Amino acid sequence: MIKNRRGELALGQRRQSRVEGFTLIEIVLAVALCTLVMALVYGVVLSTIQAAERVDELTHGSEIGPAILAQIREDVGAAFMPGEDQDFFVGQERSGRDRLDFVSSAAVYASESPGAEPAIHSINEIGYQVKEGPSPEDGLVLYRRVDPFVDAEPLRGGRLTAIAEKVLSFKVAYWNGADWLTSWVSSKQERPLPSSIRIELKLLVPDRKAEGGHAERTFATIIPLAK
Repeated sequence: MIKNRRGELALGQRRQSRVEGFTLIEIVLAVALCTLVMALVYGVVLSTIQAAERVDELTHGSEIGPAILAQIREDVGAAFMPGEDQDFFVGQERSGRDRLDFVSSAAVYASESPGAEPAIHSINEIGYQVKEGPSPEDGLVLYRRVDPFVDAEPLRGGRLTAIAEKVLSFKVAYWNGADWLTSWVSSKQERPLPSSIRIELKLLVPDRKAEGGHAERTFATIIPLAK
């Protein structure tokens, strides 16, 4: 009787240990399943991130050019001649690094001098020019110049603000009613302002699929000037 009870007790303990514990095969299978699930989740997350980055690249590349041209259109479309004693509209051809300076009635929120309170100014000296960026990674940079104080030197002074990096070229042409000219000086033309100007801006925009991570994009527009 004692032996039978001992045998039944040992058998019960073995059964209990089998119920409460896991075999090595079960543990290996569980780890493998968890690894597979984690790999699937990681793949989904990674593809989602890559898709989001690609959409952001495409959006940035397609929007930056039109946004810059819209700003130029607003400024140049309001250009006017406040007098005839100065060259208040000058376009300089610089082999793809053109410069344009003029007086505009486009409203600008700025300070007339350092430390002064900013205010809205309805008449301003405005210009666009291309210069080397502060770092080699920036490449050529397109700057917008704003001077809310129109003086005897309408092509100088003011504050430069970078509006585009990695500029390949910035070209401006001027329609005099018969031909497109590559430069313009108001005092040397029959009419002080051109009838229209043509802007061509060529940039490198982010694109992971392109060589070097950037793709070349060209944006262009024609802006009529008020007569």
